[in-house]
Formats: sequence, C-alpha cells, structure tokens
Amino acid sequence: MVHISWRLRRRSFVLAIALAGAAACTPPSQQDIQTAQAISELGESFNDIRLTQQELQDQVDSLRTIVVRQDSVIRALANLAGVQVPK
Repeated sequence: MVHISWRLRRRSFVLAIALAGAAACTPPSQQDIQTAQAISELGESFNDIRLTQQELQDQVDSLRTIVVRQDSVIRALANLAGVQVPK
C-alpha cells in the first residue's frame, strides 16, 4: 500500500511539473505585454532624468567656476583700489 502512494505522489509531482512547463510556454497576455511596455518606458524615462540631472550638474559646476573667477577679479580690483571687501 505504501508503494502505491509513492507512485501516486511521483505521478502527481511529474504532472505538476508538466503543467507548470506548459503554462510557461503559453504566449504572454495583453496585460503582460502592457506591463513590459510600461517597465520599458519607465526605464527610458529614468535614463532621460539621469541625463538631464547630469546636464544640470555640469551647468552648476560651470557657474561655480565663473563665480570664483569673478570673485577673484573683484578682490584683486578692490585691493588695487584700497577698498576692503567683506569675505
């Protein structure tokens, strides 16, 4: 009797694996396609945001360089004129 239940469990296990394999081979549903499309668009949007952030960071760095240069020129002119400039 124990031998029969072992065969039954084995057949059930093989059947479950076969059903899972058959389900994996089914074509994707419309919802799966829409989800994949949304994930793809989300990835593209994230990449666009990352590129925009990098451009903004480059602009900020450039502006900082210009401000430092202008500050240095103002301090040099103030020293030549004998005017004190607050720090």
